[in-house]
Amino acid sequence: MIGKRLFGTVYSLVLLILLAAGEIALVCVIAWQEGIPALACAVAGFLLSVIFTPMFHELGHAFFGKKQGMRLKMTKFFCFKISEKEGKLRFSFSSPFLPEETQMIPRSGGNMRRRALCYTAGGLIGGGVWLIVLLAAALICGIFSRVAALLFWSGVPYAVYLFLLNAVPAIYAGGKTDAEIFRGILRDCAPEKAMVCAMEIYGQLSEGKSFSEIAEEWYFGFPQLAENEPMYAMMLDLRYRRYLENGETEKAADCLNRLGALAEPGYLYPEQLADLALEFVYMHILSGDLKSAEESMKLGELTGKDRKNTAAYCRVNALRCASEGKNEEADCWKAAAEEFLRQEPLEGMRKSERLLLSR
Repeated sequence: MIGKRLFGTVYSLVLLILLAAGEIALVCVIAWQEGIPALACAVAGFLLSVIFTPMFHELGHAFFGKKQGMRLKMTKFFCFKISEKEGKLRFSFSSPFLPEETQMIPRSGGNMRRRALCYTAGGLIGGGVWLIVLLAAALICGIFSRVAALLFWSGVPYAVYLFLLNAVPAIYAGGKTDAEIFRGILRDCAPEKAMVCAMEIYGQLSEGKSFSEIAEEWYFGFPQLAENEPMYAMMLDLRYRRYLENGETEKAADCLNRLGALAEPGYLYPEQLADLALEFVYMHILSGDLKSAEESMKLGELTGKDRKNTAAYCRVNALRCASEGKNEEADCWKAAAEEFLRQEPLEGMRKSERLLLSR
């Protein structure tokens, strides 16, 4: 793993140097000699490529994911983000320094390994198509105007950089390349096998099965994961929800405590921390520890992410009111939870939350 990371770091740096050299040659040498209009076209072309190159890469993932029976959960490229909120896709702005990514949710289970391979390869295919389009546009435009062609030529180095970066199996500062994930799925490596299992679980949730109705093999059918693997936290969360549904409180608490241990190194996003704090509140109330429940609620508020408009928040408060003997207030919280559950696209998730609310 260390060797892969070292190779990935060196490889990405070499590509970055070549990218810089290519852009300098185009902008500072060729375009500068052609004059101000050519220089303006070269600079504009590079800036546009910074936006459109990752966009086509992520669109490739989204397109092939959709062809494999998946729906878009979130995609982020440059400073733009499209994410699902309240059952609908919303456009927003994001930091351009955050990594590009696309998240898809399977609409059904079955044949997930092949579907994951197609989805992963989609990014490379999308990037390759964009590179071909750029080269073709540059060559055709060059027939009529050498200056205007620089608008496309100056975008080629970055397109080549991103394509080659993902075409080689490696691990660099931004994570695993598409080729590395693709190879991991083919070889049934632990992280990628866990990813396929998680996709299958979500596919069956989309079909209407709750966590406890999904076969146990999908929760444990892969080798032990390292704690710094992104899939480690996801599988712990899925196991926690399965145990919670089954009434295995001790095992659920163990998974939750392990997730809590990941909060310190910063592996979890603020939204995940806020959701985790809510589940800690729920478990503390189940065990009768109201003081710890109150502390966990305050911890969730410190993340700066408001999770009040969620079914989980209503579930937690319904349990709190019930434990205090405020049955009417608990019923109000349950009714509020039902309103939020109507916006939940995963039928299995709705079923799971309703099962917990009924207890």
